[in-house]
Amino acid sequence: MSNNSTESELKEEARGKTEEGKLYLVQVPQGRELQLIFLIKWRAEVLGLPIKSAFTPKSQSGIVFVETDDYDTVVRAVRNFRNAVVLKDPMPFSEAESYLREFEIKYEREIEEEGEEVELVPGMIVEIIDGPFKGRRARIVSISKKKVWVDLMAGGALLIEVDMDHIVPMEE
Repeated sequence: MSNNSTESELKEEARGKTEEGKLYLVQVPQGRELQLIFLIKWRAEVLGLPIKSAFTPKSQSGIVFVETDDYDTVVRAVRNFRNAVVLKDPMPFSEAESYLREFEIKYEREIEEEGEEVELVPGMIVEIIDGPFKGRRARIVSISKKKVWVDLMAGGALLIEVDMDHIVPMEE
């Protein structure tokens, strides 16, 4: 019985170690952090590298944190990226905690329920929320199944066709 209990304890310890990972630092030229993160993401997908996360905090420019189990994985992920230097020793999570706090949720955006649809009618004032006329006010002239003809309120008569998803009614 003691054999089974030690075996299960060893499995739990091994599982705990693999789930936690280590945090390695990669130094890169300032302004190239996001390029390296996208490269790491791509190589992790293509080469099947066991990388759990890669991030750069705003307070540390020129540094990318990579969470994985070993040093060689990080080296393979950043290989041939110009001026990228992987620091050999991993950073303890206790020291990285201050950087991780930067990623805490500052606010949550409320999502409107999609059950409440406002009926669009000709003559209604709307705001264009996407496309080249984003932020402009317009008056609905005619409505089809997916498109709406609107008159931009810019002084002259300028009629444009806009997707129905790209407008929202203005509150008067």
